[in-house]
Amino acid sequence: HLSCPRTHMLCHDGTECVAQEYVCDGEKDCADGSDEDGCAQLCDTQGQPTPCLSHEYPCGLGVCLNASLVCSGQKDCADGSDEGGNCSLPCQQRCSQLCYSSPRGPRCWCAPGYRLAENGLTCVDIDECMEWGERTCSQICLNAPGSYSCSCFAGYLLEPDGHVCKLSGPEPVLLVAVQSEVLSYGLRSGREEVLLASDKERIVFSLDYDLVERKVFWMDLATESICWQGLDSGKKGTLVKGVRSDCIAVDWLGRNLYWTDGAAGQVLATRLGAAWRGKPEYTVVLDGDLDRPHSLVLRPLTGMLYWSEVGSQPRLMEATMDGSWQRVLLAQGLGWPTALALDLPTLRIFWLDEKLSSIGSVRLDGTDVKVLQLGWVQSPFAAAICEGQLYWSERKAWSVQQVDKATGKNRTVLLKRHGQPHGLQVPTRGSPEPCCTHSGGLQPAQPRHAQGTNGCAKSNGGCTQLCLPNP
Repeated sequence: HLSCPRTHMLCHDGTECVAQEYVCDGEKDCADGSDEDGCAQLCDTQGQPTPCLSHEYPCGLGVCLNASLVCSGQKDCADGSDEGGNCSLPCQQRCSQLCYSSPRGPRCWCAPGYRLAENGLTCVDIDECMEWGERTCSQICLNAPGSYSCSCFAGYLLEPDGHVCKLSGPEPVLLVAVQSEVLSYGLRSGREEVLLASDKERIVFSLDYDLVERKVFWMDLATESICWQGLDSGKKGTLVKGVRSDCIAVDWLGRNLYWTDGAAGQVLATRLGAAWRGKPEYTVVLDGDLDRPHSLVLRPLTGMLYWSEVGSQPRLMEATMDGSWQRVLLAQGLGWPTALALDLPTLRIFWLDEKLSSIGSVRLDGTDVKVLQLGWVQSPFAAAICEGQLYWSERKAWSVQQVDKATGKNRTVLLKRHGQPHGLQVPTRGSPEPCCTHSGGLQPAQPRHAQGTNGCAKSNGGCTQLCLPNP
């Protein structure tokens, strides 16, 4: 016999627990389908059954029947309430679209995509894009009278289902750091390849990828240094020594590398082209009131950076990439947000919470917080998003996993190795704009920095050494 936590319901057959978020969501998650039983009787308003749509007739017990079956001479409602009464009265209503006879007399009804106005006569368009949200289209939703259509951003193609956008061009790959190696995993083919291998005693910790020069950068805990290797040339180098960081991030446009120092409470940066010459060549970007900064993601095209703090008061933060402006993005409902990922098509930032075993997201203007309580989120380290899927590394389970970013469903273990996975990244090939990683992209309507650009992209901003963008 299973005992389900408060956040889950027990299926009627007693074989599994299903998260409350999945009850009455239109999909059968229990093997016996019991998570979708009785959903027609759910109440929108206490004591009131869920209202029927304009092309439906309300039977008893909250069940809705298609209007075309009413007064048909055959009882389709279980209580027979769809026949008899005033079915013989002709339709003489001034309906803007359609009229049907019912036991309660003639009634107006509307075609799918419309709803009946309060006057009971006029049909008004339903804006599916606004009302259905992200369930409608994976990227761009365009409303039309009685309908809607989906489209995609540049670099994506619309799938035959008319809703989902997929990357065009070569297969996207997942870069994963496992112990002393960096692996490449094809997200469509499942093909695995070892891209680079360091000495066995070294640990490849956090990593990121430079799309311009095709270099992998990583944090080496054993030598307390940030190293790099070119994927084409095979050349190796050390960017900086004497640092310890949980997360590094590449500004491929401004040609800088940022990292967090949780112990010192700082965010720091150095030039991507720097070479270790015996003394540190980096600068402190953010300092002072940072409480154990952990995960870090960048948006080079707008000159913005985002990070999580896992101290006494966990929070998500936003700042310009020169550190001159910052604000709190989210400071409630967080336990230990250890992994961040930007989803640019939807203008959201996602996090995985080790303490609360959850996946959350919030719009980049700080609104519309969504949290999925999922017990199998145990020890997330790094995360990335591509094509509607959320990928993350689980240290305790020694695996890399994926789920549907919107629902948390369809969890799949992609990689499982004898060793802990740490950093991961999803670069895209052949384009300087990473379409589905945590860099670049579009900016929502928010502070004045929304319209900013990366001032270091051209001629290093006129600087002789380090240039930090101020949007």
